[in-house]
Amino acid sequence: ATAAATAAAAADDGCPGRRPYHTVLTATGSVYQQWQARIMYHHWKKASAAGGKCTDMAAFTRLCATAGGRPDGLEGEIPTLFTVELSAQVLASHFHFGVLNRPNSVKQLMESTTLLAEIRKTSDYVLILETDHVIMRPIPNLATPEKPAAFVFGYMFPQPSQQWVVEKYWPGGSYKSVQPVGPSPLLIHLDQLRRVYQKWLDFSLGLRSNSEAERVIQGWVQEMW
Repeated sequence: ATAAATAAAAADDGCPGRRPYHTVLTATGSVYQQWQARIMYHHWKKASAAGGKCTDMAAFTRLCATAGGRPDGLEGEIPTLFTVELSAQVLASHFHFGVLNRPNSVKQLMESTTLLAEIRKTSDYVLILETDHVIMRPIPNLATPEKPAAFVFGYMFPQPSQQWVVEKYWPGGSYKSVQPVGPSPLLIHLDQLRRVYQKWLDFSLGLRSNSEAERVIQGWVQEMW
């Protein structure tokens, strides 16, 4: 119903064929990531405006993990939804890998009727970003209900030495078939995201607590796997 309403609204606006999406920037309330979020939102607004009235870049939300889900003071500058960050104990058991808050925040988003309703006011498509990206030009909606679109990273091509890791999480799978992409930047329909968000979190927690995996996968990309 939401997708149909969005398409009808786009046609009424003189933008037939337009498929708007909602940008979701995962972040924490740290001073460093607040600074990064400001930069991201600035460039997102520039790119959205450059796309004209028919741009697919329809809305922006910072999905921010904080202690207890409390506001961090930046919500007056950037549209923000708050999630509860992982405890210090959980992060300590995973080598203090704060990036795990990304899939954990998306899990909370997908399981909260209230939070998700805010995103779906715009579209059933989301562009998931992280704070170290910078948008340089308008991004069209390249996803479909059946197929997401993501960025290819040169350092994400799996190697034979990583086959055992692939098989652990994908029985019968091959490293040769693993796509060299991560969960950000990612354009995806919410129905598809609903099918994978729990696995994203589970795989991230599993890889980050596995010292053997650490030997064959760079620690800072384990969440991307």
